Amino acid sequence: MTPSPPGADTRPIWFHGASVGDMRALAPLVAAFADARPRAPAHVSAMTADGRRMARRLFPAHPVTRPPLDIPPWPGRALDRIRPRLIVLEYLELWPAWVAAAHRRGIPLAVVDGRVSHRSLRIRGLLRRAAGRLSLFCARTARDAAAAEQLGVAPARIRITGNGKYDGVPRRPPAADAALRRALDAERAPFDVVIGSLAPAEEQPALAALADSGLRALIAPRYPRRAPAILRAARRLGIAAHRRSQGPPAVAARWTVLDTVGELAAAYGLAGVAVVGGTFCRREGQTLLEPAAHGCAVIHGPRTANVAAEVEALAGRGGHPVPDWPAALARARALIDAPGPDPRPAIARLLGASRRNLDALLTILEPG
Repeated sequence: MTPSPPGADTRPIWFHGASVGDMRALAPLVAAFADARPRAPAHVSAMTADGRRMARRLFPAHPVTRPPLDIPPWPGRALDRIRPRLIVLEYLELWPAWVAAAHRRGIPLAVVDGRVSHRSLRIRGLLRRAAGRLSLFCARTARDAAAAEQLGVAPARIRITGNGKYDGVPRRPPAADAALRRALDAERAPFDVVIGSLAPAEEQPALAALADSGLRALIAPRYPRRAPAILRAARRLGIAAHRRSQGPPAVAARWTVLDTVGELAAAYGLAGVAVVGGTFCRREGQTLLEPAAHGCAVIHGPRTANVAAEVEALAGRGGHPVPDWPAALARARALIDAPGPDPRPAIARLLGASRRNLDALLTILEPG
C-alpha cells in the first residue's frame, strides 16, 4: 500500500450508500461524526438518482456525487480527486474495483449497518478478496457477523453494532393533519385497521381476507400505481372504496386507498391496529417501527428477514406474528377490543447503533 497523504485529519470521510433508505440510515452517523470531529468534512455518494436527491436534503452542507463506475481507472481517479481519509459503506456496497483502488492508496474501508444476504454468499467467490480488504465490518446482527466471516472478512475486524437506521426514526411520529383526515374521511368513519406497504403479490389474499373480516380499512399499497387495481378488486368483492387523492367521498367507504407518497407514517396513527405488508411474500418485510411509534398493535407475517431485529424487539411487546392473511385479519379484529401491550417502549431496544458505529470507526482513524 502507498502511505496516506499528509494532512489526513482534514481530508473528508466518504460516506456511500445505494439509495434513499441508505441515506436515511447514514444520517445519524454523519451527524454523530460532525459532533465528535467537526474538523473532519464529509463527502456523500449514492448510487441512485433518488438517493442523491435525498442526500442533498439530508446533508446540505456536504458535497453529494454519484459513485465511480466500478471499472478501472474510474475508482482510482475519483479517489485521487476526493482524497478521502476513510470510506464508509452502508449495508454492503462492496465494489471490487473501488475496494482495490482504495487498498492500493492505503485508504481504509468500513461497512456499517452490515447485512450479508444469501445472494452475496452465493457470489462470495467474486467478493472474497474485497471482503478481506475491509478494515472494519459493523454487523447488524450476530447472524450477519457470521455471514461476513463466511464472505471473507477477517474475524478480528467484525463488530456487532446494530442498525443505525433506527436512530433516524423520529421519537415522536408524524400526525395526520386535518387535510389528510378529511381526505381519508377519518372523522366520519374511523378506521379499524391500517394495512401498510401492501406488496402486489399480497393483494389478492389480503383483500379477500379483508372483505371477509368486515373491517373498515385504510390500505396503503407499496406502489401507489397499484391503487386502480385495488379499487377494481374492491368492486369485484362488492366493497365500497375510494382513493385518498380524490378527496373525501360523498358517502362513507369501507376501504380507503392511500395512493400518495410520504403519508403512511402519519396515517398509521388513524387506527389502533396495523398489518404490515411485505411480510407475507418474498419481499421479506417492511418497517414495523412506523406503526409501533404510534402505539399500534403491529401484526406481521412470517417473511421478515429484512426486519428481523424489529420482530425480535417487538416480540411479546406489541408485535403479533401470524401465518397468513386470514389469520392477520382475525387477529386485527380481536386486537380492536383488547390491544395488548404498548409497543413504544420496545423501540428503545433498537437504538444506539450510530454511536457504536462511530466509536468503532474512530478506532480506525485514531488507533490507540
